[in-house]
Amino acid sequence: MINYKKLAKDEAKIATVALQKFVQINSVYDEGTAKVGQPYGAGVKKALDYFAKLGEDYGFAVDKCDGYCTELSIGEEGPLIGIYGHSDVVPVSGKWEHPEFGGEVKDGRMWGRGTCDDKGPLLASLYAVKALKDRGLIKGFRVKIVSGGDEERGSSCLAYYFNKHKGEEPSLGFTPDANWPLIYAEKGIRRYQAVRICNLSPIIAMDGGVVSNAVCDKMVVTVKKDLALEKFLAEKKDLCDVMASDELDIISFKGASAHGSTPEKGVNAALIGFEILGNFYKNDFLIGLAKALKDPFGRSFDGYNHSPELGDTTYNYGIVKYDGRSFKLSIDFRFGEEADPDALIHQLETASGLVCSKMSESPVLLFDKKSQLVSTLLKAYKKGAHKFVAKPLAIGGGTYAKEAKNTVAFGAEWEGHPGNMHAPDEYLYLDEFEKDIAIYARAVLMLGKVAK
Repeated sequence: MINYKKLAKDEAKIATVALQKFVQINSVYDEGTAKVGQPYGAGVKKALDYFAKLGEDYGFAVDKCDGYCTELSIGEEGPLIGIYGHSDVVPVSGKWEHPEFGGEVKDGRMWGRGTCDDKGPLLASLYAVKALKDRGLIKGFRVKIVSGGDEERGSSCLAYYFNKHKGEEPSLGFTPDANWPLIYAEKGIRRYQAVRICNLSPIIAMDGGVVSNAVCDKMVVTVKKDLALEKFLAEKKDLCDVMASDELDIISFKGASAHGSTPEKGVNAALIGFEILGNFYKNDFLIGLAKALKDPFGRSFDGYNHSPELGDTTYNYGIVKYDGRSFKLSIDFRFGEEADPDALIHQLETASGLVCSKMSESPVLLFDKKSQLVSTLLKAYKKGAHKFVAKPLAIGGGTYAKEAKNTVAFGAEWEGHPGNMHAPDEYLYLDEFEKDIAIYARAVLMLGKVAK
């Protein structure tokens, strides 16, 4: 009988040290340092190379996949169990109390961008497989752990891995990049750039948000100096700050970030800015935009749909740009199995006056709850977490499960501990990190047995 709790405890100390070093690597996409061999920039390459070095040190076969992914392999024959995580992280925004890339350990947690999304769960999976390997338990099946470098921008990394690099599809697999116990259904995701050619004078420029799949938590607007505007905004200090000069007023509208799949949990600074400036300048476009986009579920422009399995539509407005001539807004649109996405986006265009161009698309994912993959992983979680009435979940987030065959999202966010994913002060509880290792080790062994 395998003592998974002891197995995880034996690995936890070195895994925590490795995670701290991993988190200290700023692996945000950087176009300025992107080149052949490091398509996502120097920071992402450093993180992928670090993951490769861990694999080499522990006796895995390593393939760096032309800089798009890092693949670690173990086992000589039999069906393939695939594990797909990512080393890239979203940009830092908002006010942090802990160093953004410090890997600080305090109050039983590790703090820093990537701790829960997805470096912590990825390393929990690695050390789970390492523990099985070291004990000679990987027999009659193989395991590949693949870390991608571009999950946060649309998963071009796994697309390259499977389509260009000809990575092997798994017999059964999971991605440790969601919630416990596991995800059987994921919303469809479409990302749009919405555009309007317009003159918003005396507004000179707008610049808000950092990524399309996070709520815009700050928007900076440059306008011609206006004493009346300064007086008007002085009464709204909770919503914005103003820096005045001889010729310009620079306004910073304040919001709160949240993951693009749950925009209702954030406060969108851009929508605040549209409403305030629209009312002050009596600008019909901005007034209409603020009104149309107010509800994150789409009710405010008749773009709402509720599907039985996947629930409500959501619309996140992550990035806004205006340069004096063209207005651009990113839209992260998520929908369930019964939604008509084309019709709903048409409603948005009609209400907002924007023209939407589709930038990327990810379809709805829906697994049978009684399938071998779902039932096996759910059993592994129940035994490992001692939560015997746990049920699989449907989520709005999109994961690598859509990029790999026979794969679902499995952990590692625990109920009540959201980890501040995509928000300031991201964290991971270290006792839960240890539990993750134990659950993943059990799951890999169980998948290996049923796949034979």
